[in-house]
Amino acid sequence: MEFNSDTEQKIMRAATEVFLEKGKDGARMQEIANRAGINKALLHYYFRSKDKLFEQVFRQEFKFILSNIVQVLSVTDDFKEFLRQFVRNYLQAIIPRRNLMRFIIWEIAKMQPNLVQYFFETFREHGYTENPVILRIKKAIDEGQIKPVDPVQFIMSFLGMCIFPVMAAPILQHILYHLDINDADFIEQRVEAILDLVWNGIKP
Repeated sequence: MEFNSDTEQKIMRAATEVFLEKGKDGARMQEIANRAGINKALLHYYFRSKDKLFEQVFRQEFKFILSNIVQVLSVTDDFKEFLRQFVRNYLQAIIPRRNLMRFIIWEIAKMQPNLVQYFFETFREHGYTENPVILRIKKAIDEGQIKPVDPVQFIMSFLGMCIFPVMAAPILQHILYHLDINDADFIEQRVEAILDLVWNGIKP
């Protein structure tokens, strides 16, 4: 959905800030209106209810993350390089917006009703009719670039290695000395660490 007016864009920016900070249950329409610099009646005129506004924010933010992942699929035919760029692209997108991942995890835990729809909307927008990551793994297996693996298990393990350090950063930075995910070198160090562990397990 396009938000064309200045007021709509202000509302979406304010709502995104509040929802990412407090989740759906903790967010209040009055606070969103205050941050957008409008009155609450005008907020309701544009978005009717908190549920409708939340749905727009969630859809926008979820598809932002997914699009960053899907865009990497056609960059290279070399599967090892694809993995490297996948991790780098994901971390570069999410580290500056860590609240976004927490926000998405909150809503996944509640099984946000349109979640599956957002996956396939994004896939279709990029020209895919089914899960393109699974297709990419199967292609690599068929071409002998990697040994046969269960694509589902691989995706879960691989994504876990990408997501966990970002989600757990507040505690990890206390118990793992010198860890700072905001450090300029962190992304490249994490990219190579993940690639080293994963590639040794799947290379032919």
